[in-house]
Amino acid sequence: MTSPATCLNPSQSQADDNRYWDPKWQLFTIKVSPGDYFVTRENLAITTILGSCISACIRDPATGIGGMNHFMLPDGDQQGDHSRPLRYGMFAMEKLINELMKLGCQRQDMEIKICGGGDMMGGSTNIGDQNIDFIQQYLATDGLPLAASDLGGNKARRIAYFPATGKLLIRKLDTRGNLGLAQQEQRYRVDVHHQLDASDAQLFLKD
Repeated sequence: MTSPATCLNPSQSQADDNRYWDPKWQLFTIKVSPGDYFVTRENLAITTILGSCISACIRDPATGIGGMNHFMLPDGDQQGDHSRPLRYGMFAMEKLINELMKLGCQRQDMEIKICGGGDMMGGSTNIGDQNIDFIQQYLATDGLPLAASDLGGNKARRIAYFPATGKLLIRKLDTRGNLGLAQQEQRYRVDVHHQLDASDAQLFLKD
C-alpha cells in the first residue's frame, strides 16, 4: 500500500496499480499517465513517457517532497474561446503545486524541471511548441524559477524523476515508436477537449 502522504490523481487504487518495484534503482516506482499527477514525501521514482506532452517535475529541496504531472493543452474552442486550453494547462499546474503545498512544500522554495513538447508528427501545427510556450509563460508569469529543461526536438522521451534527490533521467526514444505515441496523445488531447464545457469553468480558477 502507498503512504497516506502520497497522492495520485484520480484514485488511490490507480496509485496501487501503477506502483512497482524497480530492481535497477532499488526503489518503488510510480508510472504517471497522461492527465495524471503524483506527489509524495517518500523516496520513490516517478516515471512517464512524453511525446508532445509536458511533465513538470517539482520538489522542495529542503524536505524532499516532490511530484510530477503529465499534461497537454487540449484543442482550442472552435467557436473562438482560445483561453480554454490555457485554463486547462493552468489547472494541471496548479493542481500539482497545490497538492505539493498540502504536504508541506513551500512555493518559494520549489525546484522545477520541465520536459517534453516534442514534434511527433512533423506537421505544420506543432502541438509540442504550443505546450512549450504555455509552460514557459506560466512559470514566468507566476515568478517560478526554472532549474532545468529538456524541451522540443522530434523524439519521444522516457523520464524518471527522483523527488528525494531532484535527479531527473531522460532517455530519447527510437523514432520508430513515435507514431503510436503521437496517436495516443492525439486521442488524449481530443478527449480532454470534449470534457471541457461550461460546467467545468470553476475548476480552472486559481485557489
